[in-house]
Amino acid sequence: MTIRRKYCSLSNVCFLGGVIAGIENVDTYQDIRKLKKEFQAGNRPDVLIMDICHEFNPALPKTKERQEGIDYAYELNQRYPELQIIYMTEDAKKYSQHIFLKPVNLLGYLTKPVDLIILKKLLEIAKEKQKQNDEKRVTIMCRNHKQIFYLDEILYLESRAHRTMIHTYEGEEVCRDKISDLEQRMGDTFVRCHQSFLVNMTYIRRIENESFKLENGEEISISKRRYVETKNRYFAYLNRIEK
Repeated sequence: MTIRRKYCSLSNVCFLGGVIAGIENVDTYQDIRKLKKEFQAGNRPDVLIMDICHEFNPALPKTKERQEGIDYAYELNQRYPELQIIYMTEDAKKYSQHIFLKPVNLLGYLTKPVDLIILKKLLEIAKEKQKQNDEKRVTIMCRNHKQIFYLDEILYLESRAHRTMIHTYEGEEVCRDKISDLEQRMGDTFVRCHQSFLVNMTYIRRIENESFKLENGEEISISKRRYVETKNRYFAYLNRIEK
């Protein structure tokens, strides 16, 4: 399990790694911009401990760049709903109500100075939740590094020029795995509608004569050979989620 923390002292890092088994890495950030770059690069933690009252730079005008920790946590959670977040603050009275105005996947709430016993208990809970989440994600080798994708963030896979393109709302990633090999790992929400396309049915808006229309406006072709099977799979999926 990887943890991203802000304002984390070396003693706390040693405590985490030494007492709680299963934590592989603890990264710390004083600057939201650096944290954003990590997420954009696909390096996402399992748990984010966010100082609620953190501001990027108080000297800047009150724009999006001067967002507080609670604002950025909410922004992250809209893109990565599986991300577990622990809030941390010195002023519990001020923020105890604010956290419910912008709901996130909240694991816990810490007040400074941090009670390490409470922190340890929260991270043990996080580990249990991660075990459940592991069934919802896949690790794929992309551009010489392993990258974790949650299945619900992948729109579709595309086979192109002996490579597989992984299309998400964030953009595209390239891997060398065959689409047929990845098909076995993507779960039953994905349907192989074409030799070149494997689509996440979660993001299909409608099925047309020879294509799927996705929520982002893209159209994915359905081959004649796979049309009947694809249509049956899609309608079965719709029936399943409606129950």
